[in-house]
Amino acid sequence: MIKFKCCLRGAVPEQWEGIIQIFKKGDPCEIAVTARGCYFHIIAGKHAHGNYICIPNWNVGTELACFADVFWNSERLEQYTELNKVDACTVATALDTLQDYL
Repeated sequence: MIKFKCCLRGAVPEQWEGIIQIFKKGDPCEIAVTARGCYFHIIAGKHAHGNYICIPNWNVGTELACFADVFWNSERLEQYTELNKVDACTVATALDTLQDYL
């Protein structure tokens, strides 16, 4: 298990901790992320024109920037899926953290 910290900046900054469990390394990778009572089963990888993420248990599938781009990925997840700001930040931060372990 890998612990990571999330931070959401705003009028009142928020911080929380998440946990990553790796099921499959490589491309695509498959992980579980839990934070603030939410569970995300994530499959992420590369395709011919960039990166993608699927979160089947949340009916999410979209393109991403590189995994390190927490800002862009958070915005993308929030704008094009049903994830709220906190959940999008959690997923994007988990992907950024994951780079050191794949």
